Amino acid sequence: MVAILARLLNPIIWRVPGHAARKLFGFSLAEHGSMLDLANAAHLAPSAERRALYLRHMLDEARHVRMFASRSSELRLSEGLPSLGYPVADTEDLFASLGEVRFLAFVHLGERRACEQFGAYSDWFERQGDRKSEAMFNAILRDESRHQSYTYDLLVELAGSAERARAEIRAARLWEKWRTWRRMGRFLAEKTYFALMLLIYVVSAPLTRLATAWRRRPAGWTNHVTAPPVRSEAAAPAVLEWTGA
Repeated sequence: MVAILARLLNPIIWRVPGHAARKLFGFSLAEHGSMLDLANAAHLAPSAERRALYLRHMLDEARHVRMFASRSSELRLSEGLPSLGYPVADTEDLFASLGEVRFLAFVHLGERRACEQFGAYSDWFERQGDRKSEAMFNAILRDESRHQSYTYDLLVELAGSAERARAEIRAARLWEKWRTWRRMGRFLAEKTYFALMLLIYVVSAPLTRLATAWRRRPAGWTNHVTAPPVRSEAAAPAVLEWTGA
């Protein structure tokens, strides 16, 4: 399904001016987030052998970050636009929050999706004659294929069986959908709050001016000094005026 969608959207993603560079930068940002999660896994995993696997995976992701960011910058500069720079992602500490088994299932899902998606992109650039982008996706695709394989094997080992590993993958898929829904809800809530506050400001601003303009004068006696006539040296008499309660 991911590959089919990628093939359908290829003409839009890669032909719209400026969009290809932003898409590649988005990949770079996602890879940076994965790199941070794998760095945590390499630090927290109880097995030295698994820590080595996570560390190697982390180094691959770091290389992918540079590759995507560099290609994005090249495309931006060729269009006369400034580079988007180096991505800086946040980490959710997924290894600690999900546990190693669920973390592996989640990573495996991501690697499997990347293999399908990047394969479709490689085919597109091959047909378009863009050898540089094709070679980049092919190189990354080889790494992602290896990541997909080792995470599944390790997941089966830690889960205890292939059946339980598949159950963990299904659970990770549901959790991923829940996380996406929460992120979308948070995004919409922030935008709604901003729009509501802007509307309140726009509506209340004229009312505030009207209230200021029509504010009643203070009650009681007010001391008015009449302006002296021209060339008059006499002091103007003070006049007391009652303005009403």
